Amino acid sequence: MRDPDSNVLEFVAGCAVDADIYYLAARIGPGHECYDPDPGPPSRMFFYQHQTDEKWFYHDLPDWQVESTIFVPEQQDGRARRVLALDYYGQLEDLARAGTTCEYISHEGDDFSGGLTRIRQLGEDLFCCGVHGMIYHRSEAGWEQLPTHFPAPEHQICEDDPDLDDFDNWLDCVGHLFELDGVPPLPADPAERDAELRRRFEASRADLSRIGKDHALDQLLADFDLASVNDLCGTGFTDLYAIGSDGLIAHWNGATWTIPEKITFAELLHASKTDSGELFLVGTEATIVTGQINTGFTPIPHQISPDVPFYCACQYEQSIYIGSENGLYL
Repeated sequence: MRDPDSNVLEFVAGCAVDADIYYLAARIGPGHECYDPDPGPPSRMFFYQHQTDEKWFYHDLPDWQVESTIFVPEQQDGRARRVLALDYYGQLEDLARAGTTCEYISHEGDDFSGGLTRIRQLGEDLFCCGVHGMIYHRSEAGWEQLPTHFPAPEHQICEDDPDLDDFDNWLDCVGHLFELDGVPPLPADPAERDAELRRRFEASRADLSRIGKDHALDQLLADFDLASVNDLCGTGFTDLYAIGSDGLIAHWNGATWTIPEKITFAELLHASKTDSGELFLVGTEATIVTGQINTGFTPIPHQISPDVPFYCACQYEQSIYIGSENGLYL
């Protein structure tokens, strides 16, 4: 069970500003790992400047949960270079030497229910994306949401999920919830505590079994469970790729979406373009996919275990580097 009193600082996003300057977003406890993501910990934004004596500088965004950052170079209209930080609930910080401005992505403002996880600059345009197929584009009129009707991820009925039959797996997934305020406390005696946890485990299994037999509810959940968009790539508004859950790959030409034949059911997490113009996509199950909308996409076979998730990739000179929890792959 995760400790709600922990005070761990975790870096969750970052970008390079220069060869020796980095802008990093961190979540700071207590117990930030217990949230998914609401109510969430505050965000601490760091600049690391290797050439200075102090090296680390930071400011806090107390009511933010920063998910993504990007560096925007100096623009042709003379606008100075800056860094942007995207909050899960749609707040955007624009930080430059001249000062800081903040805005909301969604027209709902602080009533927005949340779910934005990535910001990208593609060409001269800004985009962000997130759960339930959300994609926003900043036009001259401001932020507008693109229409998306991506296929819902395929799901298993809960009662058929073997992980839910295992008490230890269930406890690892939900045990931290019993430590939150407002939840009936667990007994202090170890034996009584274990018995109560097992009673709650059996009760949750019974509830899930009933939900699995409720076809109306199952349809409602299916309608709500749209594919999440984890990353965006391309050259701009008329050449935009979206990737995400259940192997989602989609291309927007400025008017309509094209979804190629599915070639993987893995969660695609990061998209980049190589010097040749090909997309290079990586994701869970050590998945690598390359291609483009006009020629099709192909999975790349390799010898790395499918237990290794690939989180990001980029090209440097003639090589492509892939980041994972195990380190870098070349």
